[in-house]
Amino acid sequence: MNTIQIQTTQNVFIEYQPAGVGDRLLAGIIDALIRTAYSIILLVLFGMATNLMDRSSPVANFDFVSILWLILNLPNLFYTLILEIVMDGQTIGKRALNIKVVRLDGTQPTIGNYIIRWLLRIIDVYFPCGIGLVAIITISTSSQGQRLGDMAAGTTVITMKRRVTLAQTRLPEVDSNYQPLYPQVVRLSDRDIEIIRETLQTYHRNGNDPYLLSSLAAKLQTLLDVQTTQSNLEFLQTILKDYTYITSQQ
Repeated sequence: MNTIQIQTTQNVFIEYQPAGVGDRLLAGIIDALIRTAYSIILLVLFGMATNLMDRSSPVANFDFVSILWLILNLPNLFYTLILEIVMDGQTIGKRALNIKVVRLDGTQPTIGNYIIRWLLRIIDVYFPCGIGLVAIITISTSSQGQRLGDMAAGTTVITMKRRVTLAQTRLPEVDSNYQPLYPQVVRLSDRDIEIIRETLQTYHRNGNDPYLLSSLAAKLQTLLDVQTTQSNLEFLQTILKDYTYITSQQ
């Protein structure tokens, strides 16, 4: 299965795997359980309210109940669409499984993309018998893990859980006598440090591409207002060590 490249705000590309059928199915089941629970609660409350309503009143005889029922069911109808728009490509189920919707070029989907995906759920998820058969087949056979809605919208669903080794994910070890070379690293966020680690990981995995490091190193030197005679690789490794040491002392 192909990977999807996501470009960060630091212009660093990080590779993600399209989410598998299992993750997407489980996310869908979680969302379906939430929607079912909402429907049950709504049905109980609605039943209690209608029992209290005066059957002889004009309101009860004027389709008020039907209109109210339709309005209260709108959250269920638009559940996936609304949540993916406001939760950055995720529903509650997707967030629980750590997967999200992205465009194939790695950028954030537009509202139009989300609407296309949502409309084609009628075929992907509910046709022919409401078990997502079409989606399962297309996701399994697509190199980018796309269902029909994704193909039409130019999107896919990625997993945020990348397979890396412990050595690739942990911060470097430093001893208590270590002297930071760049104390300005306190300006960096945990996310910035994660990007540096991911860049170094990609650098070693993809054949030591020097441009990958030079781009990030230049941005960090500008951000931290530092100049260095170190190579780009040594500079980034030192940044990780300095950050590890300084944050461990706080």
